[in-house]
Amino acid sequence: MVQVNNAQDQDRLRFGLSGEAGLNDGTAFPFVIFALLYLSSGGAMSDWVQGWLIKDLIWAVPAGLLIGYGMGRGVGHLMIFLRIKNADSTTSPNDFLALALIALAYVVAQGVGAFGFLSVFAAGFGLRQAEVRVTRSELPSEHVAQPVLGHMTASLEQGTVAQGEDMSDSQLAAGVMMGDMLAFGSLVERAMEVLLITLLGAALAMYWDWRAIGLGIALFCVIRPASVWLLVSRRLLNVRQKALVGWFGIRGIGSLYYLCFALSHGLAHDVGHVVIGMTLSVVALSILVHGISIQPLLERYERSAAANPD
Repeated sequence: MVQVNNAQDQDRLRFGLSGEAGLNDGTAFPFVIFALLYLSSGGAMSDWVQGWLIKDLIWAVPAGLLIGYGMGRGVGHLMIFLRIKNADSTTSPNDFLALALIALAYVVAQGVGAFGFLSVFAAGFGLRQAEVRVTRSELPSEHVAQPVLGHMTASLEQGTVAQGEDMSDSQLAAGVMMGDMLAFGSLVERAMEVLLITLLGAALAMYWDWRAIGLGIALFCVIRPASVWLLVSRRLLNVRQKALVGWFGIRGIGSLYYLCFALSHGLAHDVGHVVIGMTLSVVALSILVHGISIQPLLERYERSAAANPD
């Protein structure tokens, strides 16, 4: 709901939250590693700082972004080319392409010492950019291809155009690819959300920490809003958009990923138990408060944006 709707979605609120979701989690990785190295060294700032700076900050961040973006663009252009050559959209479906791209981008980046988390985010961006560059259309490609895919939610005009064209049309070819990927990806995403929330609920019975309420209030109501107001220019977001960006965006797939990373890389048992409780509890609080507030706040934002377009 707070993510961009398609490749041509120009809403700055949704675009900002979608980009921040990947970049914020990805760029946090060097500082997670810094904290682990600091704890393992007993708080001494020794020779490991230089190695961290070169390997985990200067190299791993830009390399992960470039590898992922390049792979996403390359795979996108290749699949559109192959789809144009193959008129039958049922003989080579793209359902698993998104999962394959995630796996490849992550593995390749990790293999050269870059950050796989950032690489996966950039791969998705590169894939969408391949679609935009090829089609150069204001109409999202997957909407044009809906009648071809059997989803008759497209308008009559769009359906007539889509059925009248063949797969030599680059926008239709891109639409078939994106339609396959988005439909399957959405199904997998929802299934994983249900699984993770179920596991989170089960884990909270053992790891709930009441101190997380204070931390959650500080994160949700002070630290994140203050960061947005201090770092985001008025030229990028208006006051209404900055307020919503400051409120949304916690939840925490990235937090769970880094929790697992820290636990598997030498975090002390007593510290680990506290970190598990605080992390899981804050994520649960975020799911609760942001899940309750997201729909009414966004509906109000959409009404206000329609009445007073920037």
